[in-house]
Amino acid sequence: MENLNSTNKASEMQDKFIYLDRAIQADIEAGENYGASVLVARNGKVLHQRNYGDAAPGRKASGDDLYLMMSLSKAFTASMVLKAIDEGKFTLDTRVDDLLPGFGANGKQTATVFHLLNHTSGLPFALVPPPLGLDKAGNLSAKATALSHIPASYMPGTRCIYTGGVGYDALGQILVNTDLKGRTFRQIVREDLFDPLGMHSSSFGCSLDNQRRVPVSFTQKNTHPGTPAMLAMFNQHFDENAELPSGNAYATIDDVFRFCELYRNRGNAFGQRIISPALFDYAHQDHTPGMINEAWTSEVTERGIPPLPASFTLLGGYIRGKRHVPNSAGYTASPGAFTAVGGGSTGFMIDYEKDVTVIFLSSGFREGLRHLERLKRINDLAMAAIDY
Repeated sequence: MENLNSTNKASEMQDKFIYLDRAIQADIEAGENYGASVLVARNGKVLHQRNYGDAAPGRKASGDDLYLMMSLSKAFTASMVLKAIDEGKFTLDTRVDDLLPGFGANGKQTATVFHLLNHTSGLPFALVPPPLGLDKAGNLSAKATALSHIPASYMPGTRCIYTGGVGYDALGQILVNTDLKGRTFRQIVREDLFDPLGMHSSSFGCSLDNQRRVPVSFTQKNTHPGTPAMLAMFNQHFDENAELPSGNAYATIDDVFRFCELYRNRGNAFGQRIISPALFDYAHQDHTPGMINEAWTSEVTERGIPPLPASFTLLGGYIRGKRHVPNSAGYTASPGAFTAVGGGSTGFMIDYEKDVTVIFLSSGFREGLRHLERLKRINDLAMAAIDY
């Protein structure tokens, strides 16, 4: 009887996720994306995991697929920066110019590590610093050198503009410059994060001929004049040698879940202490109070919606907060919920109060606020399926 009751409970829980499954499948059928993988867990135990549609033409989505994390990669990089701070290599208030010589030119001299982490460093939104082209997006040292020539868009600490590629790439080079073993960025993350957590499929950069790699794709509904150049960057230049701390990590959904366990447990997971609980708790706050994310100004103006609060933590993502505004965590997530977003295709959310984790990875790029709105809907449907 006990086994029968357990089976019935599992079946009932699966049935409650039918609305989440239908929503994701409906997007695929509507041509919004080609395929996706989702995972929902509570108390660290997976309640629902499913793959939908195609990861690539003629290839069904699978749990072994290696998705490009896009800006979700920033959470991986942020964890390594916080680890370095715990080790005394630098502090949140260390000036970037002291760690990245030359950075302080053109009005950026007061920018700190703290400013890079919460997108208030004075840098503009950019994937690569001029004059470099998108073909150099994965050349970390070249980007770090070019950063010194970028003029500040505002006085560091006074405004918030999501920096896309350049801010977290500066952090990646700082990790290289301060590494006592002389390792590359890719080696640092593999040896200090991926391997300890058992994320053995994960890497920054991925061989172009890896059969598990999910190519970035734009559906007909999501193409624009810049699509060919973007696809070339994602699918040709992001090879195994490319290092983009802000956005070119590759991982399976199971590996992302292992990383989420690190954040869910405040810097500790699988017997590994990556970040001290004290620093994690400080980082897990809104460190842009009262600021708006000016990277969205054009789109929110065009759509006639209020400016979006920045809500940046120091963890490579956002905190939910209390306001009723569009956000990637969803309306029903707790105020302290943390969410990391990979532009156009990926995202995860951790609700600490309700102890729920939701991960969404997709094949098919959806740009701008439409992706945040998709994540909001997915997270709300996942939360609706769980009884607390």
